[in-house]
Amino acid sequence: MRPYNLLSVPARKKRDDGDAPLNDDRFFPAMNVFASFWQQRNYRIATIVALIALLWLASGLLAPEKGSGDGAANRQAGAPASSGESLAVQARRLQAQPYTTRVLVNGHTEANRTVKLKAELDGVITALPVAEGRTVRQGEVICRIEAEDRPERLEQAKAALRKAELDFAGAQRLRDKGLQSETDIAQRAVALADARAEFKRAQVAMENLEIRAPFDAVLNHRAVELGDFIRRGEECATLLDLNPILMVGEVPESQVGRLVPGAPASAQLRGGERVQGELRYVSQEAHPVTRAYRVEVAVANDSGSLRGGLSGQLALPTGEVSAHRINASLLTLDDRGDLGVRILDEENRVQFRNVTLVSDGDAGIWVTGLPDPVTLITVGQEYVTVGEMVEVEMEEAAGDLPPPSQSLGRETGAAVAESAAATEGDEL
Repeated sequence: MRPYNLLSVPARKKRDDGDAPLNDDRFFPAMNVFASFWQQRNYRIATIVALIALLWLASGLLAPEKGSGDGAANRQAGAPASSGESLAVQARRLQAQPYTTRVLVNGHTEANRTVKLKAELDGVITALPVAEGRTVRQGEVICRIEAEDRPERLEQAKAALRKAELDFAGAQRLRDKGLQSETDIAQRAVALADARAEFKRAQVAMENLEIRAPFDAVLNHRAVELGDFIRRGEECATLLDLNPILMVGEVPESQVGRLVPGAPASAQLRGGERVQGELRYVSQEAHPVTRAYRVEVAVANDSGSLRGGLSGQLALPTGEVSAHRINASLLTLDDRGDLGVRILDEENRVQFRNVTLVSDGDAGIWVTGLPDPVTLITVGQEYVTVGEMVEVEMEEAAGDLPPPSQSLGRETGAAVAESAAATEGDEL
């Protein structure tokens, strides 16, 4: 018998009873659609892939996984065996300690005093005994001006003063004898006063020939050279008083009210050197542009190693709080993104406490917000959840936590070794 071909179906076919012909669009619509669909190669491949995928999905629903019966039996009998075991963590008992809070301010060093020495009379510079950059003592000569005729004027004034004193003394003797009037005595007194003033003026002119250092300082800059003519009021040299040296900065108005003048302060220079000093001055008026307040910290500089213009950071005391020192690795975040740590209550139940970071450094961080005393989880805090009961192994030491390299490093190394050993056992 010849097979039936869907593509070769005639358009019309007589019924057996001899009636009118039948239309295949009415009796075979599905076959025509399927025939046109099957002629497309892409459709045939997509249909085969879809059938294979459906069969694979159905096999997972019909064939249960191995061991599922045992799991159901365990669920009917009770909780899994591992649910009855508590995680083991390490913890330490910490006590709060007083901590001095500080405000950090960028600053720079400045001289304690800066003086520009100026001439008080005209003349030619005849000597510059001190070189630039050298330390000078109080009273040491910095610049010397040519004397010209000033010594002779001093001798003239001295002789005139002697004559005025003799005239006044003689007039007084004559007055005692009734031979001198009061008017003559007054004239002699005026002449004596003029002579004394002239003599003093000549003495001062001689003294001003030498410009001296008013205090111990460093000759930072010399404005004249040998042979220059200097006029009254012109600069001769600049002196810097660098002991003590000032560390200067500006504090914002939100924090200036907490500063305590006279309190100890510290600073770290850009080169890494740390210095200690005293908060000497807090301005009472804000800068017109920055709206910040100038502060000065006096730092001893006996060796002269510090100089003006060095950049650094000031740490100014603002008060004292009760805080705990912990390792920075113990900090974690809650669901809101706030910092906190995991601690234990009296029943060894895990609790989460938010903390406020007060300060940080190489030896740990200082935080507030924890109860005093507190049992802090130091190892295993990332594997427990809030409200979970745990087994606790208390660390022997008490007080502050050591740096991570001393405690957490050993614990981490041991955990890695145990994990590696377990992995090797599974592979064997």
